[in-house]
Amino acid sequence: MRVLVEPRKGQILEILEERKRSFLNIEENVKLIVNDVRKNGQSALEKYIAMYERCPLKGEQITVSQEEFESVKVEREFEEVCERLIERLERFHSMQLERSLWSLTEHGSFTAQLIRSIESVAIYVPSGKKVYFSTFLMCAVPAKIANVERIVVASPPDEEGKLSPYVLQLCRRLGVKEVYKMGGAHAIAALAYGTHLVKKVDKIVGPGNAYVSCAKKLVFGDCGIDSVAGPTELLIVADETADPKLTAIDMLAQAEHDEMAMSVLLTNDEDLLDKTLEELAKQLNEPSEPNRSIAQASLERNGLSILTKDLNNAIEFVNLFAPEHLELIVRDPFSLLPKVNNAGSVFLGSWSAEAFGDYGIGPNHVLPTSTSSRFSSGLSVQDFLKRIFVTRVSEEEVLKEGRFYSTLARLEGFEAHARSIEVRMEGSR
Repeated sequence: MRVLVEPRKGQILEILEERKRSFLNIEENVKLIVNDVRKNGQSALEKYIAMYERCPLKGEQITVSQEEFESVKVEREFEEVCERLIERLERFHSMQLERSLWSLTEHGSFTAQLIRSIESVAIYVPSGKKVYFSTFLMCAVPAKIANVERIVVASPPDEEGKLSPYVLQLCRRLGVKEVYKMGGAHAIAALAYGTHLVKKVDKIVGPGNAYVSCAKKLVFGDCGIDSVAGPTELLIVADETADPKLTAIDMLAQAEHDEMAMSVLLTNDEDLLDKTLEELAKQLNEPSEPNRSIAQASLERNGLSILTKDLNNAIEFVNLFAPEHLELIVRDPFSLLPKVNNAGSVFLGSWSAEAFGDYGIGPNHVLPTSTSSRFSSGLSVQDFLKRIFVTRVSEEEVLKEGRFYSTLARLEGFEAHARSIEVRMEGSR
């Protein structure tokens, strides 16, 4: 793990840019896959399934059948804890629902903003080292609250061509019946453009690996996306009141996601930094494999501890990092919160481990990464809604305010725009 003492802004920016460069290296290859599936449909999709996936499924094999849904069996404990998770997510996300708005002008015109659901959405559920059933719920629950009519799931199958029974059980629980056994860039392209078996969708949400994220970036414009997700990241701001056991375990928890995960400690207390590093060395022996090796590789490659002169300086670095997750383990976290401009999700105080956010205390865990919290937010009900503007102009508005609008049009050089207003003014006399 790298240790930096009062680093320059340029050093931090270089570290962040270095993490983005690997993404650029794969873009040309992903573009070939996306264009091939767009042009050749199902045949190209099956070609890439055979090349890249663990089970070379063909034709109707990529769709989950009714029999597969009915044969799913899971532990009672799983069903019980997921019911509680669904309830918590519904409670928080229901607060995000928007309503249509209407406004009347002084001259009798009215304007409106209508809220409409996106008609079809695909949820990408990663699979491989872990089963991300919680991510499915984080995407599906707000989509259901937004009343999305058609919800589709795509997830890579295992060596036997099967999906996680956890994911299938939750699909069944939420009434999601259209599920595809496919993953990677080719799956994103199939969802965006359609094949004779895969019906295209209006928007794709959910995280994935670099190839999935790159494909989402490339299809954007033809299909909506939530974000271009990079590797997960956690930044902890801690002062002398923090317990090094807690800062260490939270960094370890982030590091076990994957080798590219980034765990950062920002502190103004050198003793805390040293003790956190000591604790990390001890605690790395506790996880079983493969989590131990994944976490160790993550901390070696992407772990970072920064000693800064004071907490105000630390917050400057926070806004530069624009982290996906931010923990403020300080004496008074509420005093720092107003200064945080860029972060996906913030956890206040020593009790508030980021893991609570991963497993549904309320806010969504699908969050902006790779500094994108500078301009974007975590997944919410709003991501599944559209706003349509409506205008009805009254005759009184035309007569009394028409000259105002036509003057603006001429000032921008649009004569026909001005005349379209003035013709109405003349016709109403």
